[in-house]
Amino acid sequence: MNALLEHPAVQAGIAPFVVALIVALASGRARIGWIGIVAGYLAAILLTTGLAFVPLTASRKVLLLMLAAPAVGLLVDRWRAPAVRTASMSGPLVLLSLLAAVAAPWVLASVLAQREGAQMVLPAAGVALFAAVAVALTLRLRADGIATAAAGIGLGAGVGVAALLSASTGYFTSGVALAAASGALMAAQFVTGRMVPAGALGALPIGLGAALFAAATLMLAQMPWHALPALLLVPLTAGLPVARTASTRMRAVLLTLSCLAASAAPMLAAWFATQAAAS
Repeated sequence: MNALLEHPAVQAGIAPFVVALIVALASGRARIGWIGIVAGYLAAILLTTGLAFVPLTASRKVLLLMLAAPAVGLLVDRWRAPAVRTASMSGPLVLLSLLAAVAAPWVLASVLAQREGAQMVLPAAGVALFAAVAVALTLRLRADGIATAAAGIGLGAGVGVAALLSASTGYFTSGVALAAASGALMAAQFVTGRMVPAGALGALPIGLGAALFAAATLMLAQMPWHALPALLLVPLTAGLPVARTASTRMRAVLLTLSCLAASAAPMLAAWFATQAAAS
């Protein structure tokens, strides 16, 4: 059993998928099932590095933010202030994007502190902007559970494979776990034939997780900077009006394939950077 649990495929893919699927199916049609995204990610962490927060390294800051994301998302979903009681809820969503912009440089503060001048400011501003846009693009999908799950599959696969090509096995595991957990939420909707809105509860961990995994791989490993904007093609693709009148199952298949195709962009960016460095 220990040998099985130590297998990378189990740690990064199978365990996160099974855990997230159990959570999703147990919740029925309730939105709370989207907490399975973080549950799946947490399963991968428990099977690899374990749960620890001291010392508070960059990877542990990412873990801390991922654990906090569902609670923050749930608060936004239950926002009752009259000024923002609209379909767009633009105020809280802008706030979440701004918080993501602050979170990314905070995660990488120890790395950025070793630099000076433009070499510190430009990367900090770049990862902040990237995180804000990634979260905003994912949050705009929150009312569509199929699109949100497809974005999670593509974002997780894109950042995971790009991280592996960039010599980061840790964020490869995290990215694949995100994709597997999102795949479980997609599978639950496919099986029941019913779309369950993700809300900020599900969309925030997906967008924030992918952004932090990519930013950390950029600063701590060898991911090229242009892989980050390439990753944004995934949530953009998920938001396209693909087969809006089709059945839930058909949309699930089409959007998943579309987002996986879009995820090839950051993978190729990392691959070409690896080939250039080797030549």
